[in-house]
Formats: sequence, C-alpha cells, structure tokens
Amino acid sequence: MEFYDIEQGVCVTNTRLSGSANDYRKTLNHEGYDIGKLEGADLLDRYKELPRWPETDFEPREYQKIPISKLLQLYYDGEDHALLSLATGLGKTFVAGRFLSRILDGDPDLRILVLADQKPLIRQFEESLWAHLPKEVSTHLWYGSESPAYRAGIDIGTFQSLDNPDRFNQARAEEYDIVVVDEAHHAPADSYQRVLEKTEPDFLLGLTATPWREDDKSMEELFGPVRESLTIGVIEALRKGYLTDVDYRLYCDNIDWEHMHEVSNKDYTITDLNKNLFIEERDDEIIDEFQDVWRDSDTGRAIVYCASIDHAKRMAAAFRERGFGARPLHSGLKDRGAQRRLRSFRRGDLEILTAVNMLNEGVDIPEVDIIVFLRVTHSRRIFLQQLGRGLRLAEGKEKVTVMDLVADIRRIAEAIEIDTELEKGEEKEVLTRSFNLNFRDQQAQSFFREYLEDKAEISTYDDTEKVDFP
Repeated sequence: MEFYDIEQGVCVTNTRLSGSANDYRKTLNHEGYDIGKLEGADLLDRYKELPRWPETDFEPREYQKIPISKLLQLYYDGEDHALLSLATGLGKTFVAGRFLSRILDGDPDLRILVLADQKPLIRQFEESLWAHLPKEVSTHLWYGSESPAYRAGIDIGTFQSLDNPDRFNQARAEEYDIVVVDEAHHAPADSYQRVLEKTEPDFLLGLTATPWREDDKSMEELFGPVRESLTIGVIEALRKGYLTDVDYRLYCDNIDWEHMHEVSNKDYTITDLNKNLFIEERDDEIIDEFQDVWRDSDTGRAIVYCASIDHAKRMAAAFRERGFGARPLHSGLKDRGAQRRLRSFRRGDLEILTAVNMLNEGVDIPEVDIIVFLRVTHSRRIFLQQLGRGLRLAEGKEKVTVMDLVADIRRIAEAIEIDTELEKGEEKEVLTRSFNLNFRDQQAQSFFREYLEDKAEISTYDDTEKVDFP
C-alpha cells in the first residue's frame, strides 16, 4: 500500500477470497484504509454488465487515420507484412491498437502475439491496448517466470523470454495469426530472429520511430519496403505541427579555442576530436544554466540524460542541493524502485529525472518540457529517441526547451541538419518556426556552420571514423 501511495483498493479473485486474505483486508480497513473485495461471482456479474467496447473519447488524429486505413487495406488484401514508422510522440501504439480493434471486431478469436525488447515496454503496451479491445479479448504478459494462463486473445512478451525452446516451441509459435513487433529496429538482431523465424503469422507488423539500424542490417527483409502512407519522420512532424515546438540551445562555451589551433589540419577519429575539442563543465555551472531555463518551464518536468550511473547519481544530488526534486533512473535500480520514480515523475511529485539509457524507448510522459543532454556520446537513433521524450503535445505546454551541453561534434551536425531541413520546408509552407536552433556562443555558431556545411554525414560516423579538421 505504501509503495503505491494509495488509501483505497480492492481484493480481487476469480474464486473466493481466502479467510486469511479477508482477515488482512479487515485489518487494513481498521487501520484507516478502504479495501473492498470482488470475488468470482461478482466478477462474472460485472462482466455481463460491461459494454462490449471500452467507453473512451480517444479519436484518431487526422495524421493517424491514413496509416490505420493503409494497414487495414494491406491486411485484407492479403499482404503478409508492413512497417509502421512514426516519429516519437505520434502514437504508433495507438495506431496499432486501432488497427487491431477493427480486425478483432469481426474476428475476436484471432491469436495475436506482441513482442518487445524490455519488460516495461510490454506492460505499457498491454495497458495501451485495453482501450482498443472488445471485452471478450484477453491479454496475457509473458516474461520472466510469468506466462499466459490459457491460450486465447493477445500474448505480450519479451524476445528474451521467448528465446527458449522449452517455453516457446514451434507448435506454440505457429498458433499466432498476427505478430506485432514493438521497437522493430531491434528485430534484425540474431537473438530476435530466432524467435521470429518460428512464427508463421498471416500478418507481421513492425512498429518503430527510428527505421534504421547502425549496423546496417536490413529491416525490409522482415517487414517489407518503407511505405509513404505508413511513415511520418520527425522533420515532417515538426513542420506540420504534429509535435511541440523546439527551442534547441547548443552550449558550446566549453570549446578550447586555443587548442583548436594546435589540432587543425590533422585527421582525428571522432573520439579523439571530441576529447581535444570540448572542455568538461562543472556541475554547478550546468545547474546555474538550468535554473535560468526552469523559470520559464510550462509544466515543471525535466529529463537530464547523463553519461553513466555515477554521473546520474551525482547530478541528481547536485540538483537536490539546489532545492529541486530530483532522482536518478538507471539499470542498477530494482524494477519496483524504477517504476515508483516514474510514477512520481508522471504525477509531478518529482521534477527531474537524471537518466542513463532508461528513457529511450516506450516511455510516454507528454508533460516533459525540458530535455538536457550532459556529455552524452552521439548515436543518431538514441538521440532522436531521447529528444522525442519531450516532443509530445500536452495541455499547457508551449514548447520543449533542449539544453545540449555539447560533448560530441556529431550532435552539432545532427542539430544543424534538422534545422536546415526545416528551413527548406519553410520556403514552401507558411508556418511558425517549429525548431529554433540557438548557439549560445556566436564564435562556435560561425565556425561549426561553416565547417559542417558539406559534412552532414558526420552525424552518422562511428567513434573510430576519421575526419579532417580545418
């Protein structure tokens, strides 16, 4: 009860509540809680009273209607695969849910398998699906020691849990009519292929916000070609106002200009160039800058991406010393602790999360209006995923402010490329500026815009690739 921070609850069982459980319920009520009970007969009566479909007021946005219709067309035309690629914040899970609801309306006995990379993703996917399912279609989680209680409805599991022939044999895998792969850019990996190769669905659907892999393995072999009607990238989404406006601030005050003269006219790997170019800033200087941005926050929610677990812990402590409600979020936390911090953050009880690769995928917190990148190395896919945590529209939110304390030249190139692509669109469309790129140091702006003008591809380089430096 204390973990969930609740005072009211209900004990639920599909049979009869045991004597000891009922006694404990009474004890809690005596202590001031309000705990009811629902037993098997009660549940059956409640089920009969329920309408077939959930009563929700969620209607597809205009840009979501086209991919929903296209997926239905492909499915009923007998196509066997498709890739839905929507930028983070555009509701790919919602689109998939609506697609499944239309199919299940006519055939509720279909067997569906949803696969994802991490346990938090399958939990969130399951909860998102409930608003789209008729009451006779059940959902079952499949991870760790938990597995579906019976074979019907929709199974939702992790690749890691199903990559086990004793738990997921060929006969079981062939039961599914539809297989949905969330964060489908992971699917070409060998371990995931072993699971997918067992399945023989009538329709395989991949969902992703970043339809490429940095190891160049093809997604088209699994999910077919990229279709324009199933694709909305971040540039198009920003240009058309599907996502919130972005105030992107590049903090390049930490460049060692004197040392630049020493390293000029040389070839450097990306890693070596970054080490030579950028001076590490002190934590207190970073928080001074953050406080200036925080004063203009609409929703009072910030994510700070850090370079390591120790870095995240140190920054959270530094923010707390300045009076902020801040906690680190990282893989070293137990699942319950991580989920509790996420819930506190969603409610607004916690203002800042200092994160290390924990909020890249599948976390939906539209209220975030400040994103901070602290000395993180660049990966194009991870950058767009992390940036996307702040791009969702939300009531009372005018924009997301991005503080990028640059530690990687590829990040500068990526930001300039987005800005340039959006400027091209503005020549054709009348709109307000959706992405404002601001260099806090004018010398840095002049230098990098000139240097990177014909080097847009540098944003995709790996750490060991060499670049010539002027």
